[in-house]
Amino acid sequence: MNHPVQGTDPKTQRRAVIAATLGNVLEIYDFIIFGIFAVAISKTFFPSGDEYAALMFTFMTFAAGFVVRPIGALVLGQYADKVGRKKALSFTLILMAIGTVIPALCPSYDSIGIAATVILVFGRLLQGFSAGGEIGSNVAMLVENASSRNRALFCSFQQMAQGGGVLLGGIVGYVIAVVYGQERMLQDYWRLAFFVGLVIGPVGWYIRRVLPETPEFERSKKKESVDSFLEGVKANFGRILIGIAIMIFWTVATQVSNYFTTYAVRELHMPVASTYLGQISSGLTLLAICPLVGMLADRIGPYKPMALGAALAGVLAYPLFKMLVATPTLPTLLLVQIAISVTLGLYAACAPLVMSDIFPTRYRATGIGTSYALGVMIFGGLTPMIVTTLIQISGDKLIIGLYLTAAALLSLALIGALVRMQRKPVPA
Repeated sequence: MNHPVQGTDPKTQRRAVIAATLGNVLEIYDFIIFGIFAVAISKTFFPSGDEYAALMFTFMTFAAGFVVRPIGALVLGQYADKVGRKKALSFTLILMAIGTVIPALCPSYDSIGIAATVILVFGRLLQGFSAGGEIGSNVAMLVENASSRNRALFCSFQQMAQGGGVLLGGIVGYVIAVVYGQERMLQDYWRLAFFVGLVIGPVGWYIRRVLPETPEFERSKKKESVDSFLEGVKANFGRILIGIAIMIFWTVATQVSNYFTTYAVRELHMPVASTYLGQISSGLTLLAICPLVGMLADRIGPYKPMALGAALAGVLAYPLFKMLVATPTLPTLLLVQIAISVTLGLYAACAPLVMSDIFPTRYRATGIGTSYALGVMIFGGLTPMIVTTLIQISGDKLIIGLYLTAAALLSLALIGALVRMQRKPVPA
């Protein structure tokens, strides 16, 4: 376990939190708006004629961003562990901004044909690569600036920032839908959402550039050399597997929440503006609950809130979706999204701390980033495509509830195993 005795001064801590969370807001915002505008994107960048095929191609493009995340985590994580968290975070923010602007400016399939699809995929690959390097450095920046009394609180800001990205995406989507209407939004007005994301980039980049390096990294740099790529993987392979397992419920619940817009419009035939209100409620819930869970975890440890979140999701996921399918109204949608966001917040506010304690300082950014990226790629990035395909084949709209239940129960079993491992005495 890596527990610093004391953190940096309060002013630096505040700046570190802002620097870390702004980039995380941009990362999740970009993926959120790609998900909530999936129908519009499918009509813009893929051949028309088969709605299901176009939507599946869009989700495959969405998943492509997750496939390259492990590469970004390894490359940019090694960079962060060698030269520092600050430089790595500044670089990832530039890459994310470039990846965000591509969907906003790329011509449509009707204009330039297959080249539009290729450009869009390239943008998602670039965004996924940068996001893979963002998370490890992000969590390292937060935990290494915290004191021993507020480490869980600081780590909870990572998921709180994701809630901020969800909230911003929901607000922007709702405003565009209300101002321009569904028909005009499905044309080119959805692109405005990607331009909004670009505002975050320059501000976050400047804050990250002027932030000092974390003291814990500086101490580690003097004492320990960074392992080579192969040495690092070999020495930390078991830790990476544990990190991937921690990601199961975290990433599935996140992607299910992001999928609500497509699910509610396509399967339940709800108005698109209503689904954006659902995203807003989800974002507000995460913003409110994550810091509270973080403060609680600093008192009782991270495992109890995580277990509670996974257990609640395991019990409630299927009944919640059954209720939504039976009564597809806005109040029901808001209730379901808030309930799922509560379970996600309980789990995900604590997960970054658990993952950061698994890895030594010299491998923390790489280890967290790789575990997160592989977990998201395996269990999260394919969620929209898997759920859409299963519903298409079976005709059962409740499969999404079973999918989330399975992920929650797997993670609950993992938490029990981790707690038992901690209770075992260490051999002399």
